[in-house]
Amino acid sequence: MKQKLINLQTSSYEHPFDKAALEKVNAIPMLPKIVNFVMNWTVIKWKIVSMCGSNFHVTKGACPDLAELSNEIFDILDLDRHPELYMEQDYYINAYTTGHQKDAFIVLSTGSVDRLDDGELQFVIGHEAGHIKSNHVLYHLMTAYLAQIVSAIPGASTVSLPLQTALWYWNRMSEFTADRAGLLACQDLNAALSAIMKMSGLPQKYYDTASVEGFMQQAREFDKKYGGTTDKIIKTLTIFDEDHPWTIVRASELIKWYESGEYERILHGTKPKICPVCGQALPLSATSCPVCGNTKF
Repeated sequence: MKQKLINLQTSSYEHPFDKAALEKVNAIPMLPKIVNFVMNWTVIKWKIVSMCGSNFHVTKGACPDLAELSNEIFDILDLDRHPELYMEQDYYINAYTTGHQKDAFIVLSTGSVDRLDDGELQFVIGHEAGHIKSNHVLYHLMTAYLAQIVSAIPGASTVSLPLQTALWYWNRMSEFTADRAGLLACQDLNAALSAIMKMSGLPQKYYDTASVEGFMQQAREFDKKYGGTTDKIIKTLTIFDEDHPWTIVRASELIKWYESGEYERILHGTKPKICPVCGQALPLSATSCPVCGNTKF
């Protein structure tokens, strides 16, 4: 049984690169007006309506097993609300969040469900739930569609380049935070790394025999092998306009965080008090149960 993380705060697991990059993005002049225009008067609105009209909606009535699995993740991460979950026909292991922040929802590829076991799938859903919990969704949409939008406006590309560059960089850094949320959701480092390993290109033929330990070794050795000045320049230029970091780098960052002790510290700090009468999970500071009224703990 996975532990519910009562009163989990995003600041407790936010990656420092994510925080620093977002501060730079938020400092860009006129950003709120740009965001409002992009969200309400551009292709994004049409994309959202179209997606909801053509993709399978996961509900307790339509797909109870997947709905139960995802709702468990939302409860573990202490989300304020359970986001809607839709499926998208796609062989690749993929998922993303979209919609306005207040009603953001998750889109999961069929490849993710077909090719991942439950622990790995919990990591992927937890990753996306982490984006919602951290209020990443709005800027993710900006990152995905801004270049497409400004390309249709004469002269706008040059003006928007600093914003686009800042968004690309922040988007990559936000993935590290979301990976931490995914680990907190599945509460199994091997499952998290196994999911990333499959995303990195592991052939399905070898899913049952591939070694997570071997993948961990690759992740640990990457920075050591390619940490020189020239290598760093190559890394920067190669992913300059990418919205995700390399999978090996994601695995490396997640391993570092896990081994730092911060993961265990969060689990301990959010451990709930269980009502002996009805089994409700409560904060450790609770003196009574809001469900059954019990005051004896």
